[in-house]
Amino acid sequence: MHWNVALRSAGLWVILSLAAGQLTEQEKSTIIDLHNELRSKVQPSATFMQKVVWDEALRVVAEAYAAKCIWDHNPQLEELSMGENLFVGTGTFNATKALLDWFGEHVDYDFETNNCPEDKMCGHYTQMVWADSNRIGCATHSCDTLEGLDFKKATLLVCDYYPTGNFEGQKPYESGEPCSKCPDNLSLCEDDMCVAENLFNSSEKPESDDTEAPTVLPEHPRMTTEPVAAPEEPTQVHVKIERGIESEVSHGSKMESISASLVMLAWLLAALVL
Repeated sequence: MHWNVALRSAGLWVILSLAAGQLTEQEKSTIIDLHNELRSKVQPSATFMQKVVWDEALRVVAEAYAAKCIWDHNPQLEELSMGENLFVGTGTFNATKALLDWFGEHVDYDFETNNCPEDKMCGHYTQMVWADSNRIGCATHSCDTLEGLDFKKATLLVCDYYPTGNFEGQKPYESGEPCSKCPDNLSLCEDDMCVAENLFNSSEKPESDDTEAPTVLPEHPRMTTEPVAAPEEPTQVHVKIERGIESEVSHGSKMESISASLVMLAWLLAALVL
């Protein structure tokens, strides 16, 4: 009897912990739409820029890690060939502000030389507009405390990108006439971005073969940046070998841990039904 009560309580706690701070459908749409709007307006313009879509597999990875409330990047990013932008702030979460803060780093990024001042952050911006990254999955979590950062009652945003961007020595895209180098499989030009004729709407769930967790290893080392913590105003930063953060950030979780957590959740849910 007591064991059943304990299982029910544990299962409820797991469900609530994963649901805490979950993005709304409107926020998901905002994230995808704003990414595409900003990618379509890069300066200088891009000869090839893909339209990004939402990916549920990436969202699951981001959500599992955000729940850890750690101010650092997912140590599995390189293995999974994922990029990651992190943002944390106190007060009411605003997805638009988080993305505009990341994109605002373009003022410090020199496209011609592909350089960023050592005391500035540019990695969030370059990942956002990395032409080859075409899938995004994000999640938030409400954290009472953050490991590695002196923030209380903060909301942590984790956005994972696939394929990863920010390869050392490479620019995020090639400049030139918009859509002038769209490949055959992305032959349509929509808002100065290359898209496939049958590209599903960003609000739709990707096909099953598109939602599998990425496992391809990167061929080149990524650009590196150190995390920087800011007072109370939300921001973001970039971490070495991983993805961006700036005054609010977090890390990712291991795929093994994610799988174990999901198995445990399923077991607990089954126990609740019995």
